[in-house]
Amino acid sequence: MADFSKQGMVLRVLSTGLACLLVLAAGCSGGGGEELPEGNLFLSDWFLNIAHRGGKRVAPEETIPAYQDAVAVGVDVLEMDLHATSDGVIVLMHDSDVERTTDGEGAIKEMTFAELRELDAGYDFTTDGGETYPYRGQGVVVPSLEEVLDAYGDLYFIMELKQASPSIVDAVLELLERKGVTERVILASATDGTIEEVREKKPEVFTSLALGEMITLITMEPEDLENYSPPARFLHPPSESVEPEFMELARRFDFKVHAWTVNDRETMERLINLGVEGIMTDDPAGLEEVIDDLGLH
Repeated sequence: MADFSKQGMVLRVLSTGLACLLVLAAGCSGGGGEELPEGNLFLSDWFLNIAHRGGKRVAPEETIPAYQDAVAVGVDVLEMDLHATSDGVIVLMHDSDVERTTDGEGAIKEMTFAELRELDAGYDFTTDGGETYPYRGQGVVVPSLEEVLDAYGDLYFIMELKQASPSIVDAVLELLERKGVTERVILASATDGTIEEVREKKPEVFTSLALGEMITLITMEPEDLENYSPPARFLHPPSESVEPEFMELARRFDFKVHAWTVNDRETMERLINLGVEGIMTDDPAGLEEVIDDLGLH
């Protein structure tokens, strides 16, 4: 196996997004309606079009309009970030506070669900640098996880548990089980302790490597890799860190690799040629076009 430049690998991972996760806290119909393989889609060879935050290039991120657009495109997986309100409702939002995407302010965990629902979740969305705000005042609200599962529960999901304290693991696991989607979810987190809690309480649920776990993997000495036993089946690296050496390591331990966040065709094709199993994108329609052109489905 090729020897890694460990310093370079760590710097690439940290500088291209995984460090940002620490700062900020990282059979259904899909692919345009094609017939999907039998068994669990996450474990298949089917290339996955993953709608990052629902596809935030075309609609307000992590809102019902975004996920509606993604489903209309025919994505395979909906990606989302999870927090809890002060009264225990699991909701979708990337940030821990509401300033960037709504007309409000404050931390999500300090707001009730009713207070959160009063905010305009389409307030700051623009596609033309702020000349227009097409979703402002249109009744777009911050959705609960339960709402999204009720609407799209036959799809597959990647859910990042952003809130680490207080823990939302029990609430998320209970909701997934109640909605019958446990086998179609990968849970992710930048926080090692959060993922460890998921595995302890529900070991059958798919998880990805947390940030610390990924750094441990790519900095291991060759002799230590001989005895390495992966704690998860999935890797979610920033796209810039996915190079041939990274993929060789992933193949050695039979990881499935879902890279993020990729919005240009050149990078999509580069990653596909390297053998990733899925791409998280803000532009699901653009990725679907690449998939079609390359004949992946």
